[in-house]
Amino acid sequence: MSKEKLQGRGRLVPTRPTGVEYRVEYGIVLVPEVRQHGVAPAAARARWAKCQVRSQHAHQIPDGTYFLHADEGRVHQLKSKDGKWEYLAAA
Repeated sequence: MSKEKLQGRGRLVPTRPTGVEYRVEYGIVLVPEVRQHGVAPAAARARWAKCQVRSQHAHQIPDGTYFLHADEGRVHQLKSKDGKWEYLAAA
């Protein structure tokens, strides 16, 4: 089973409207979906998984929750705590 890896550039925008956005480069390894026999897909929980985010302009990005608007059109929810980035992986 191969893991899909997303890499690219996009806009990182805080979840609360502030008018601030950061141009970033990101790397996300998508977590494979794990289904259990007899469990409905809606019952599956989302979880946070590690990812990488780096400012294109060497700006310091404060800890918090963000939406990543990737240049190819996808939107991901991310959070940062102590400089460690995670994205919300819907299982």
